Amino acid sequence: DIHAGTSIAPVPVIALSKGSLETMKERTDGTVVKSEQLLKNYCYGHPDSDLLLYPYSHGINLVNHHSTKSNVKLRWWNDSSPYFNRTLLELQQSSRLMFELVATNPIKKGDEIYMDYGDEWDNAWQNHMESWRPDPNNFHVSAETMNNNDDFHVLRTENEQQLQPYPQDVFTSCYYRYSDNNLLKPNQKRSMVVWKPTNGMISLRNLRPCRIIQRDPMTNFTSSNNQVSFHIYTVIVMNRPGLKESERIPKGHVHVVSHVPRNAIVFFRKSVYIRSALARCFSQGDRLGIYFLRSGKT
Repeated sequence: DIHAGTSIAPVPVIALSKGSLETMKERTDGTVVKSEQLLKNYCYGHPDSDLLLYPYSHGINLVNHHSTKSNVKLRWWNDSSPYFNRTLLELQQSSRLMFELVATNPIKKGDEIYMDYGDEWDNAWQNHMESWRPDPNNFHVSAETMNNNDDFHVLRTENEQQLQPYPQDVFTSCYYRYSDNNLLKPNQKRSMVVWKPTNGMISLRNLRPCRIIQRDPMTNFTSSNNQVSFHIYTVIVMNRPGLKESERIPKGHVHVVSHVPRNAIVFFRKSVYIRSALARCFSQGDRLGIYFLRSGKT
């Protein structure tokens, strides 16, 4: 059990400006709207300050809001006070600005940890829930839905996506093993190979981003002589983080793979750190007003 007043965990923070999380997004009708990255929802800030603090310690973003059941609070780490009057650039060059998560009530094993974000955040969330309506100009489909929907079975090429783009937080990935076809000659800038269904190919470890550059119709006949139509694809495969060295395509090299079957291509959601907030999503990063009022604002 954890006693009241116990420091549960350190909460180091990264200093950001609110403006750095703003993006401009073009709708399908050609109009441009201002949007914000979803990262803002995980930051602490004050409505009168451009400063945001993103907490990155283990588990801090699993602490949810509850106005009546809160059992923890944030307090400044003792050595943080010399940094209260630093500029944003100085804060970004230092790793000494930190909170600590402190128990306000006894916490037993198995209890969920809650923190009160404050009335302003609570009211903003309630207003969002009551007023939110879907944006008719920004209909969104998730990667999971696209993978299970027959409407997306025939994939669009890059040229077709110029006129009919997929959602901006979704990209295509292919199951492919570069080490099966690594026959590059010195200084070779482009290569093209045929996709082969080798043992264990359809596995997450072989999934990597790919760009679809061509779609070709094919016809086959079953054992009962029934005609079956389908498509094969030509793609440019790319690297992703975490690949072994033997699976990495050399920098500057274009690796084209033809005859890729549809079941070897899936839609995948971009990581949250590069994902912009969809239009009309809840965005409220001002969760620390009381702390900044006591300690000054940058």
